Amino acid sequence: MLTGKGRFILLLFFLTCALPTFAADPIRVEAETGVLTGVTIATATAGYSGTGYVTGLDLDTDKIVMTFSAKAGLYELTIGYSSPSGNKGIDFQVNDEKGNGTLIQTATGFRTASLGKFMLKEGQNTITVFRGWGYFDVDYLLLTPTTAVLPTKPPKTLVDAQATASTKGLFSYLVDQYGSKVISAQQDDVEYILEKTGKEPAIGSFDLIDYSPTRVQNNAKPVRTAEAIIDWAKKGDGRGIISLMWHWNAPTDLINLAPDKLWWRGFYADATTFDLAAVLADKNGAKYKLLLSDIDAIALQLKKLQTADVPVLWRPLHEAPGGWFWWGAKGAGSFKELWSILYDRLTNYHSLHNLIWVYTATDTFSADWYPGDQYVDVVGLDVYADATSNMSGNWSSALTPLNGKKLVTLSETGNLPNADKIRGFGTWWSWFSVWTGTDYIKKQPIDQLKTIFLDADVITRDELPDWRSVAPVITAVEPPFQLVVLGNPVRGNLVNLEIKGAKSMPLTLRLTDTLGRDVADERIIPTSATSRHQLTVGSQPGIYFLQVSSQVGAKTLRVVTY
Repeated sequence: MLTGKGRFILLLFFLTCALPTFAADPIRVEAETGVLTGVTIATATAGYSGTGYVTGLDLDTDKIVMTFSAKAGLYELTIGYSSPSGNKGIDFQVNDEKGNGTLIQTATGFRTASLGKFMLKEGQNTITVFRGWGYFDVDYLLLTPTTAVLPTKPPKTLVDAQATASTKGLFSYLVDQYGSKVISAQQDDVEYILEKTGKEPAIGSFDLIDYSPTRVQNNAKPVRTAEAIIDWAKKGDGRGIISLMWHWNAPTDLINLAPDKLWWRGFYADATTFDLAAVLADKNGAKYKLLLSDIDAIALQLKKLQTADVPVLWRPLHEAPGGWFWWGAKGAGSFKELWSILYDRLTNYHSLHNLIWVYTATDTFSADWYPGDQYVDVVGLDVYADATSNMSGNWSSALTPLNGKKLVTLSETGNLPNADKIRGFGTWWSWFSVWTGTDYIKKQPIDQLKTIFLDADVITRDELPDWRSVAPVITAVEPPFQLVVLGNPVRGNLVNLEIKGAKSMPLTLRLTDTLGRDVADERIIPTSATSRHQLTVGSQPGIYFLQVSSQVGAKTLRVVTY
């Protein structure tokens, strides 16, 4: 553990290197110039730079070691790569600091991906690329001088306009802290934190796993009941914050065969034959009815918290892009449809208005899997990186597309974050939560546990204000302007929009496809009472959603092109 003096020197180093006076040239390192172990140089895929690219990362012992000279300072690390066989995880190390990330599949040639920010030392530095998930090619690494920046606070607008007053107050508090403080959380082992540090996490993170009907049928009993969760939130001054997830055992079709496909693993894709895509295609079928019945069972528990006036940071259907859970095993389309069904069933059918909706990705945010702004309040990442990792690459994967739109949080982590690195790299997660048990939170060194929970920029339960009385969240209201898409359905790829009643009003025009991907994002200020604006959509005919928002509200239109 760093001493007080050591921590001060490290922080001073971070701050000094982030000053505008820091100047250095970008550094490009061709992979083929490195020391290669178990890999080869190839030229078959077009588009590489230098004399070739490195391929053959398929064994645990394979690696590429690249050494180069640099000025001391903070740099953005970018990789040029090819990954034709699907998304691949990458493991790497910058000097003594390890990192990981996800490389998105490439259709042809090469593309780039940011791996995060890293402090380089004066003189010789070394970056090593390991196998990771394997079967990706490395063209080059690029290190660009950069600075740490604060995230932009999103609007205090919940996706549920009927959210309870307490839920609005909690979200307002989360937004107020964003970028200056990190709120502490812990998965399940909240008592352990109190025992070892004398501090209690501000957020208790718990799981509704054993309320899944196929677990109830097998006599599973909740380790912590909904009533016990309410008790934890309400004890003392009643300011404890609750986060809930749901390892959803499949509604039916559990394999339940020894030794590794047993009923209690029914949330894993390899322990069930439940086919989400097929179920969603037959909404009159028995399995679809079971899907809704499972949601209804969880709604009963969530209603207990709503009755007790306990808001919930609700993060269901987590880590779908990984494919290891059944709700992500059939692809992004099926997952996003399930998310919208879950949202509608809980919010509209069951009138649950105490939920702050948290979408949880894996260690890297992917827009293809994002349910959409209209269904998400907070975006979380589940990052199981080495203890030395600063996680800035994971952070930037979500912050870059979501900055100023959504809070970004470290919803699960395998190791404690480092408060000095949070400050130095600007990774101001809304909150952090280490996973439960002897392999995770109970393996953390006690001195590091005390350091993070006693840090001045980490909020513990005793430091929480009465967030129920925080200024209320501004929910969406009907804007004063009128919108018309001229000629809808639209022939071709040009959308003509007529706007009335928005003269001199700053407007944001955001056009997305059915997968939630941005097609156009523009800012305009109409100069007349009636104005027209033209947007270009994708070349393929289809359905798009156009959101026009102002400071006083937003409207969304459905656009069809042919």
